[in-house]
Amino acid sequence: MPRSASALLALGLLPFALTACGSPEEPTLGDDALGEAEQTVCTPNMSVTFGTADNFGGGPDPLPYAPTAMPEFVTYLAANGIPASQLKTLDDATSNRHTVATLRHGLRSCFTQTPFCTLTLCAYSRALPTTPQNDTITVHDTDFGTYSFPIIANTAVTPALTPTWNPGNTAFLCMPLPITSVGDMLQFRMQNESMVDFIRINLNC
Repeated sequence: MPRSASALLALGLLPFALTACGSPEEPTLGDDALGEAEQTVCTPNMSVTFGTADNFGGGPDPLPYAPTAMPEFVTYLAANGIPASQLKTLDDATSNRHTVATLRHGLRSCFTQTPFCTLTLCAYSRALPTTPQNDTITVHDTDFGTYSFPIIANTAVTPALTPTWNPGNTAFLCMPLPITSVGDMLQFRMQNESMVDFIRINLNC
């Protein structure tokens, strides 16, 4: 029996929240949509939110691989000089740790159904009371079964995403993603004197 997206979210079976800017009818997902490759119902403008918009409270938020990211990505980072001891997830105010999250967005089928789209990733973030001014956000692509983690975006927080990034600053840090390079999942990493409340991927067509 098909179940609504909100019902699955309430049961903890979806790791993200869906927001569609279109028909007011709630999309439904069949029983076979509970695996790792669940797909959303495509509308011209929609967003997928990871984590809880709770103003940096609570945590760890309900992500697929909390408290950090998918094991293969953790291994990849360790091989590139960032050990698991230096990782954290959303709503963690620990300094000198990288915020990481696996974003199973379910939007891939929408890229072909709704051409001429743009994809934007926004992270509601806070600069920690250390030296956040040189922090960066890096986004890696991932396909199921292929774990090479190519970088598709790598942006300095300041000045590219916000004019200043001093301790205590909060902002929506938004960056465009090359939609033709986005596969089944994204891996998010924010370096390493900042914290993230939630992440939102916006599809606009």
